[in-house]
Amino acid sequence: MTKKLSKGQLVSKLKKQGIPVPKSAKVSDMEHRLEHWESGDGFYVRLLRQPVDSRWKGHPVQLLKDKTKLYWLPRSQMATDILESKIVMNLGNAAEPSNDAQVIEVPSGYRTVSDNDSDNGADS
Repeated sequence: MTKKLSKGQLVSKLKKQGIPVPKSAKVSDMEHRLEHWESGDGFYVRLLRQPVDSRWKGHPVQLLKDKTKLYWLPRSQMATDILESKIVMNLGNAAEPSNDAQVIEVPSGYRTVSDNDSDNGADS
C-alpha cells in the first residue's frame, strides 16, 4: 500500500502536474483529481445529438443531457472517450470552467489510462 499524502503534499503535487486545486480543498477531492485528471486545460464541449441508441449505454457521453448547454470537461480519459464519440463539438480549451459552463466531473471509479490499455475502450 502507498503512504497517504498530507494535504500540503497533495496541493504541491497537483500544482506540479498542472492540475487546478479544488476550491473545497478536501483531501478526497484532491486525491480524486490526482487519480483521474491529466495535466493541461479542460475542454468546452456542446452535445451535437442525443446518445439514444444502445451503443451509448454505459458510455460517459450519457452524462451530457442537453444540447443547448455548454459543458466543461477536465482533461482526463473520460474527456478523451467523450471527444472520440464524435457526437460532441469541441469549442475550445480552458484551465478553469466559466460561470456559464456545466462542469462534468470524472465519476469515482472511472477507469484510468492504465485500465484502458488492454481493451482500448471497447465495451460491449
